[in-house]
Amino acid sequence: MRYRPFARTGMAVSSLALALNGEDEDRKSSYWRDLVHAAFEEGINAFELVKPTPILLAGFAEGVSAVRRSLLFAALRVDTSVEARRLEHWVEEIVASAGIDQLNLLTVDAGASYAADLLADLMRMRESGLTHRLAVTGQGEALADDVAAGHFDAVVSPFSMRSGWRDRNLLREALELQMGVIASDPFPPELIHLIDAAEVEKKPRWFKKQQPLAGVGTYAFLNATRGWTAHQLCLAYALTEPAVATVLVEVESIKQLASLAAAADRDLPSTVSAQIEMARFSAQGASADRKETARRSA
Repeated sequence: MRYRPFARTGMAVSSLALALNGEDEDRKSSYWRDLVHAAFEEGINAFELVKPTPILLAGFAEGVSAVRRSLLFAALRVDTSVEARRLEHWVEEIVASAGIDQLNLLTVDAGASYAADLLADLMRMRESGLTHRLAVTGQGEALADDVAAGHFDAVVSPFSMRSGWRDRNLLREALELQMGVIASDPFPPELIHLIDAAEVEKKPRWFKKQQPLAGVGTYAFLNATRGWTAHQLCLAYALTEPAVATVLVEVESIKQLASLAAAADRDLPSTVSAQIEMARFSAQGASADRKETARRSA
């Protein structure tokens, strides 16, 4: 596993970070323990707890007990359902249950710079050492305002093959401000739809021969690059952005974790960059055509 520096923290984080989401209540604590152990075996040292349940926390605590705390990068996503007056106590309970003493990163949704009470609570938790750093997550103008405000130490933002120059510039602006940059959602749902549409277009139709160039200029290459899966290519692409310290993913199984971890150690195939640009250009053109058609029919 490759490692990258995380802003000014002096700590190196694995290029792949694992989100542990407690929304799936069918998971047992042993599953979370085994997933954490599997992550360590792959060289992953960065984790984010999302909607943590007692079962998730028990499994996480057991899993991380096998490593020195100084080697672990532990983050917590603030649950919006937690009442503001209970936020600090909630964070303290999570930290205690997870067996980690303190957080490396506490993450809140974009727009926090305008919430004076929330901001004050966050600053107090950072000053007390409950968390070393504060992060804000989101995208677009809301996140840009938080970056410019200067209250946060890191950003967590979606970044994928579908991200435009504004998204890339925002990440680079954050880096220039000495903020840690975490990319998330490298394989968004809209990309799945584009792949499916490309696969349908490639299939031969009744009484028509299959075209040898069918699929060119679409995202069909994501399912047709030898030695790579679509998810692996998307992860490798996100890691080509120099501003990104780590890419945060949520996995469905240990097998998928191993697959992504293997991709994090590989460079994106040289031919893929051109295919990405062709697919992006074609998708933008198709979107413009649909908008024009809708305008004329309105």
